Amino acid sequence: MISKLLCLSNRYRVAIALAGFVAVSAAGIKAVAAAEPSFIDSTAYLINPQEVHFGALVYVAPFALLKAGTDAAHAIHIGSETDVQDSVTVDASSGAVMLGEQVIVAHGAAVKGHAEVGEHGVCPGTATHCPSFVGFNALVDHGNVEKDAMVLHLARVGSGVTIPSGCKVFPGKNITSQAQVGVPPACNPPFTAPVTEDDRVFMAGVIEVNVCFAEKYTELATANPDNVRGINFDPDCPFNPGNQLPTLHKVPTRDPEFRNRIIGDVRMLDDLPKLNEVMGNKISLRADEGFPFAVGSILKMGDRTTFHALEHTHLRLGNNGRYGFHSLVHGGGPAGFATKTGHDFTLGKEAVFFGSQAGVKVTVGCRSLVQQSTLANGTTVPNFTVMIGNVVMGTVEWGTCPPPADEEDDDSND
Repeated sequence: MISKLLCLSNRYRVAIALAGFVAVSAAGIKAVAAAEPSFIDSTAYLINPQEVHFGALVYVAPFALLKAGTDAAHAIHIGSETDVQDSVTVDASSGAVMLGEQVIVAHGAAVKGHAEVGEHGVCPGTATHCPSFVGFNALVDHGNVEKDAMVLHLARVGSGVTIPSGCKVFPGKNITSQAQVGVPPACNPPFTAPVTEDDRVFMAGVIEVNVCFAEKYTELATANPDNVRGINFDPDCPFNPGNQLPTLHKVPTRDPEFRNRIIGDVRMLDDLPKLNEVMGNKISLRADEGFPFAVGSILKMGDRTTFHALEHTHLRLGNNGRYGFHSLVHGGGPAGFATKTGHDFTLGKEAVFFGSQAGVKVTVGCRSLVQQSTLANGTTVPNFTVMIGNVVMGTVEWGTCPPPADEEDDDSND
């Protein structure tokens, strides 16, 4: 059955050509040249693609927005082995954005130009290339992040600020001046801290995974362009071998026409008609790295929700879940760890629930981060809270909660 579905389809033979060309949203650009074998998901949206330039082995995930201007001063350059993850915005409309080699722009993050990530700086030892990282729902806002530097989840780097090699910005911090940053190796707690060897191992692992995605999603699309659309197979990578389909209400399901991306071993209690009712748009549930995802009944899933997991971890989510606009559930932790929620879990708009577990009737407020924590039954985490290891570490110091009528979306993400 799988081999038949992986065969080349005449119907969509010209819809996506992924041997030097990759397709993007049908609402936007038909196709854009990229170095082989880079991959751009069929739902990604490129504006002025003639000014978007790719290296090799780049992976661009579902519903990413790459917004270039019309000239070289407003171009986007993406270096080799860089990944632009789900619902990321790279916006060069007010100045060029340079993403160097091995840059990780994690789920929901944004980089607004003029900005540079991973272009300059130094790597540990004698290495020429090394990763840099922009975390979940973080923002590089006309700032710069050097090689071997990190901006952790829900943090912001403001205009003209450079995060130097060897430093990382703590979650939720709003860095508006160079004086807040400090210099390595000390950096400047409580705003920044030194990048650790564990951080470097983590970033190297992310790069390895996404290089495999660039190669293997390309293979899926070359076999049959339908394979990289809607509800579909995951790619065959060493950390997640084989090609799995999602299961909706116990039925293996492949539907390339579905508006959202559900990929790999995602086991959903709801059937497809129910998902059509409760899901918003531009949603990515992607069990192509960590798996399986066991997802209970959904009451509401807002636009741009993302589910993902680090390799060798998985998700187990209870019934009656509510997931707010641009929220993220991400698996993490030791091998075999389940990121887990009980029934009646509510995740606020733009909130991140990462490598954690929650009991029943738990609410995580808007623009909050819960990481490596366990929440007891009935817990409410206030808006703008940063909780790591069961300790409130501070607040998210920038941004506002989206208004009730946030069900966007113009594709500019302005």
